[in-house]
Amino acid sequence: NISKDYVVIIDFIGNYEKNFLIPIALSGNYTYNKDNLRRFVNEGSLLLPGASTINFDLISKKKIYESIDQAKFNDLKIIRDSYQELKYKLGKIPNLSDFDKYNSIDPLRIFQNKSLGSYHKFLSKYEKEYSIKFTPLQEKYLEYVSNKFAVGKRIHELLAIKLCIENKNNIITLLKKQLFNEYNIEFKEINYLPIINQLKQEFATGGAKATFQEAIFIDNNLNTHPQLIELLQNNNFKNQLLEVIDFGINRYKQNYSNPYKNTNLCLYQKYTYEDVCRLLNWEVNAVPLNIGGYKFDQRTNTMPVFINHDHDAGHGGKYSHRFIDTSTLICFSKPNRSIDSDEIKRIYNEANNHIQIHLFVRKNKNDTTSKEFYYMGQLHAIDKPINVKLPDNKNSAIQFTYKLETPIKEELFNYITNNI
Repeated sequence: NISKDYVVIIDFIGNYEKNFLIPIALSGNYTYNKDNLRRFVNEGSLLLPGASTINFDLISKKKIYESIDQAKFNDLKIIRDSYQELKYKLGKIPNLSDFDKYNSIDPLRIFQNKSLGSYHKFLSKYEKEYSIKFTPLQEKYLEYVSNKFAVGKRIHELLAIKLCIENKNNIITLLKKQLFNEYNIEFKEINYLPIINQLKQEFATGGAKATFQEAIFIDNNLNTHPQLIELLQNNNFKNQLLEVIDFGINRYKQNYSNPYKNTNLCLYQKYTYEDVCRLLNWEVNAVPLNIGGYKFDQRTNTMPVFINHDHDAGHGGKYSHRFIDTSTLICFSKPNRSIDSDEIKRIYNEANNHIQIHLFVRKNKNDTTSKEFYYMGQLHAIDKPINVKLPDNKNSAIQFTYKLETPIKEELFNYITNNI
C-alpha cells in the first residue's frame, strides 16, 4: 500500500553462522570492519540516516555478535568475492580508490591479510588479466606502505614517503614546510626521530623488526636512499606506491584530520598498540606484552592506558577497571606497586611533571582481526590512591580514579559498557 510511510519487519534469527550479513545488509556498510558492525547492531537507529529506525532484541543481538566474533573478514573468499563483484560492475580491474567510491570491501582487509599485504600481491595471485611483476624488494616496499600507513591515521609518514619518491634531499626539512603550509601542522623537532626511524626501519622491535628491514626510504643524511631511487626507475612500481600513498592521504582527510588538542590522535577513532606508540611519537615501538595495560615513555612524557572492557568486566569483580560514568574511571596498577612507587607518584603529580595520560578502550578483546582501541581523550588522576588486595589474596595493587577531560559520547559509552 503506497499510502504507508513505514514498514515493520519481524524476523527470527536461528543458529546461522552468517548472521553478520544482517547488519551489513541493513547498514549498507561493506567494509567488513567488525567493530563498526557491532556498533550498528547496538545503535543502528542512531547511525541510520533520516527517520528510519531499527531495533534488535537481546537474543538477536547475541546471535549476531557471536557470528561477527567468529567471522574471518580478512578471509580470502570474502576478499575475492567482493573484488569480483566490483570488477564486474566496473568492467575492468578496479583502482584502489574504486573500492571506496563504490562502497566495496575496505582495501585494508587486503593489506592486512597475512598472505597478501598489498593490492599488487592480491592481483598477482588471483587476477589472470594482471601481468605486472615486481622484485621481492619492491613488493616489500609496497607491503610496508600498504600495511602500516594506507589507513591514513597520520599524514606525516605518507607525505615523507611521497617526498622520497620525488627523489628529494633534506626530507625532514621539506616535510616540516609541507605540513605547515598545506595542513597547518606544526612539526616539532622532538617528533622528528620516530618519523626518521620508520623511514630507516629502526622503529619496529622484537620479532617484527625483520619483516620490513630492507624497505629503507632515507639514508643517514636524510636524503632519499639510493636503493629506492634505483627501484623507482620501474614506473609501474612508482605509480603503485603513489596510488597507495594517495589512498592513505584520502583516508586521513576523511577520518583523521581533526586531532584532539595538540596530539596526532582523533577522539573516538580506533588505534592499535603500534599506532599509539607511533602517534605518541615514541622513539621505537613497544611490544604489547611490555605495555601490560599502561606504559610511561620518558622522552615524550606520555602514558597511554589500555582497557579491555569485556575482558576486565568478567574477571575480578570490583577489582576490574570500570567506568563510574561517562567521564570517571576506576583503574588498578600493575600488581605489587606501592603508593610511594615512582609509577603512582608520577600519575598523581601531574601539576608538576605535566605528564599526558591518554585512554584507549576496546569492547572485545577477542577481535583478532582489528585489535583496535577507541581513543577517549586525556585523563587526570583525582581523589587519592588506595592500596587494595587483589582477589588472589596474594598480591596487592593501587586503585586510583581518573577523570576524562571530555566525557565519552553517550552512544559509544553505552556500546562499550553494554554487557552483551
